[in-house]
Amino acid sequence: MKNLKCVIEARMGSKRLPGKSMKFLTTKFRLIDFIIGNILSSSFFNKKNIFLLTSKKKNNHKLISYVTKKYKINIIKGSEKNVYSRYKFFDDKKNYILLRITADNPLVDPKLIDSFIRYFISSKSDYLTTRAMSHSKRWKVKSDYPKGISLEIFSSKKLFVNDKKFNIKNQESPTWFFYNKKFSAKINKFKSFGYYKRFKKNFSFTIDTLKDLKRLRKFIKKHNCTPGKNNFYKLCKSY
Repeated sequence: MKNLKCVIEARMGSKRLPGKSMKFLTTKFRLIDFIIGNILSSSFFNKKNIFLLTSKKKNNHKLISYVTKKYKINIIKGSEKNVYSRYKFFDDKKNYILLRITADNPLVDPKLIDSFIRYFISSKSDYLTTRAMSHSKRWKVKSDYPKGISLEIFSSKKLFVNDKKFNIKNQESPTWFFYNKKFSAKINKFKSFGYYKRFKKNFSFTIDTLKDLKRLRKFIKKHNCTPGKNNFYKLCKSY
């Protein structure tokens, strides 16, 4: 699919866990290695259609240099706080399909990504997600997946409809207008299926704090997880 792109939101300036994108989860692999490795294992993506969306701040230079040398994917640098501004790169006459990944979820699953994209296309959705949105009053749908197995996909044409409405209150969440249902769009939840139904929903794979990092390091070591190996699918299959 020519207009399909994967965007990874990552920066080094996290207040709760500074530099987390570059933290080692194993002796060999960093958090960002798991993110990019898992995406590259999807049948839909390669180095040419994956974009790292980060900020221009100096503290991101280490991340940018590492990703550029090791993976040679596209780099987009924008505002530190205005995450939406980084998406303006795609604001042209084309209608892109953007898979949004946040770089705090190391076990995003390649098989799930593939099924997710196929459903988005077949359902003719404008926005599709696996997520629950606890901070939205209008999105009361519960996720069928553990926290951190998070995927969002949407039409760039629909995203930029609200360009002039983005402000300091919502610019950190580019998909804010979708899950708050502020305009006309076909919005759907991606339900769990097959082996994925087996895994307990109350588990969290998200890394926000040092405690999360230590917990996920132990989990990854115990289950011998490595980037790009369908780790979450294998866990569900054996659960």
